Amino acid sequence: MTSVHVWLVPDLPDAVLDRLEGVLDPEERRRAAALDPPRRREFVAAHGAARAVVGRRLGLAPAEVRWRIGAHGKPEVPGVSVSLSRSAGVAMVALTRDRPLGVDLQRLLHTDAVRTAERFFAAEEAHRVRAAAAAERPALLTRLLTRKEACVKAAGGRLFPGLRRAVLDRDMVGEADGGRYRVRDLTAPAGFAAAVAVGGTAPYRVRAHRWHERETP
Repeated sequence: MTSVHVWLVPDLPDAVLDRLEGVLDPEERRRAAALDPPRRREFVAAHGAARAVVGRRLGLAPAEVRWRIGAHGKPEVPGVSVSLSRSAGVAMVALTRDRPLGVDLQRLLHTDAVRTAERFFAAEEAHRVRAAAAAERPALLTRLLTRKEACVKAAGGRLFPGLRRAVLDRDMVGEADGGRYRVRDLTAPAGFAAAVAVGGTAPYRVRAHRWHERETP
């Protein structure tokens, strides 16, 4: 059975971020420098950790990993499937072999959940959000969004056309850009939701890890 490894990367001390930034390539450093400080921290943590775990899998130093950037900015490297996500100071990196992969992490959306779902989601999802207790709607809305985003990332596409794809079940097959993806919720920090999607309909196991400073190159 396919194994998907997922690392939660917490908000890291400055010294650790400096070390991770040291393994980024010039284009990643340029992109990081263009961001405001909180987003820059997330970017460096996610991309630095991704380089570390991919390098370890391929027997390369993190700085030696060479990304091929997909049409919508997804980093790709021959030999593994990798996906990363970042939100509100934390990040996630997912890794597997042989199957398309997408991971998404989102801080809970405190917005008009019913109006948002009715505008963008499938009808059955909008009904589920509307029927939920008011206190539960932000978590439900965000959970559905992370499932959709994970499918879209696995497909290498754009989010907006995928918002109408229904993803109501926790372990189910969703669709994006004509492909089929098995979607699962992930354990996330309080106030967040997360999901992973893997190409095809076959089941897989998730191995959850927490990024430790000692793993930093």
